[in-house]
Amino acid sequence: MAKISLGRGFESLYGNDEPGGGPPSSKIPVAEIKPNPFQPRKTFSPESLEELTESIGRHGLLHPVLVVKRNDQFTLVSGERRLRAAESLGWKEIEAVVKDFTDQELLEIALVENLKRSDLNPLEIAEGLEQLSREFEWTQETISEHLGIKRSSVANYLRLLDLEPDVKKSLREGSLSFGHAKVLSGLEGKDQRKWAKIIIAKGLSVRALEERLAKKPALPKTKDSSVEKWIGENSQVLSSTLHCQAKIKKQNKGWKVELSFNRMDELEEMITKLSEKSTLQEEGSNDEI
Repeated sequence: MAKISLGRGFESLYGNDEPGGGPPSSKIPVAEIKPNPFQPRKTFSPESLEELTESIGRHGLLHPVLVVKRNDQFTLVSGERRLRAAESLGWKEIEAVVKDFTDQELLEIALVENLKRSDLNPLEIAEGLEQLSREFEWTQETISEHLGIKRSSVANYLRLLDLEPDVKKSLREGSLSFGHAKVLSGLEGKDQRKWAKIIIAKGLSVRALEERLAKKPALPKTKDSSVEKWIGENSQVLSSTLHCQAKIKKQNKGWKVELSFNRMDELEEMITKLSEKSTLQEEGSNDEI
């Protein structure tokens, strides 16, 4: 399948490649459109839905919904809020563009659309990424490449799935931010719950949380299976990318990366490549100026 990048815009999904040209659309019965089974967004703001309904009722539908047709059945690809608004207005038909997508593309497009429009909360993003990984056997690197998200961000989102249920609930409701959740994901379960309550009660910023945690007495070291797995996976990625033996180590403060080369010329080759890449990036920045 073709890569769907966050930067390409959704005109490409509708086939709107000509400047000013609209995609071909047709009227489809609202009752015949099934929801996207891969829709990552689970919650919709009643206020924003009401505003959209009022806008569509006053100005009409400015952009058609996107559907896929299989076995005489229409499945929504994007535009669930518009479809819900049309239902609220009592519309029997809605303007729609019919395209052909696989199940994998349905999930990918739903994720990209909502990520681009900042409509998902962090847990919904994490669940969507995990669904890509589970159903289509995508690695974190594949997810990063196709969705245009940094690999480190993919890893951070997926770690949210290991949070305690009460902490997840607060994150989903917006009482905790993604930044708070990233910090809490590195704590034991009981500490997650404890600090989540403190954050909410005292309105702690992410920085304030990190400062308070840094002042905590050091606890006996325990092996975190998720951290160990992360270290193993990323050590392999570094080894493969840099063509050397790479080791990532967790220290009391921060992280340490060790690179081992069998020959000096291998090390010189890597240094040369990094130097050339840095030079190209600097030249590119100068060109933009």
